[in-house]
Amino acid sequence: MGKKIILGTLGGAIAGMLTAMAIFMGLLGGTMEEWMKDYAGCLKEMNMAAGIAGSLVLSLFMALVLHKFGVSTFKGGAIAGTWITFLMVLWFGIWNASTFTAYTWDWLPLDVIGNTLAGALGGGVIGWIFGKVK
Repeated sequence: MGKKIILGTLGGAIAGMLTAMAIFMGLLGGTMEEWMKDYAGCLKEMNMAAGIAGSLVLSLFMALVLHKFGVSTFKGGAIAGTWITFLMVLWFGIWNASTFTAYTWDWLPLDVIGNTLAGALGGGVIGWIFGKVK
């Protein structure tokens, strides 16, 4: 079990981070730059070590849940990862949009969709790894 959890966590974190980077820095790069200009006063440069640690924590949570559910396929992991991430990001986004000026209601759908896609791919990789590791 421990080997599956560790490998699933690492694989899911890498897949999720790469997907999120492609979405938020690539596809939505211009939108992100505009948002960062508008709210420059309350932003600081991201600490990459903390960002990686956060991705590992989310991936570990997802790996533990998928292991508990007995997921062992990419499709099963992607479906579970989609739901887990969607609900977490939607909750956090609504909370942020209702609390912080810099997190606008316009940004909420982009955040939810982008992170849900990253979570789906991360969950899929975790499920795939679980099916391969004995």
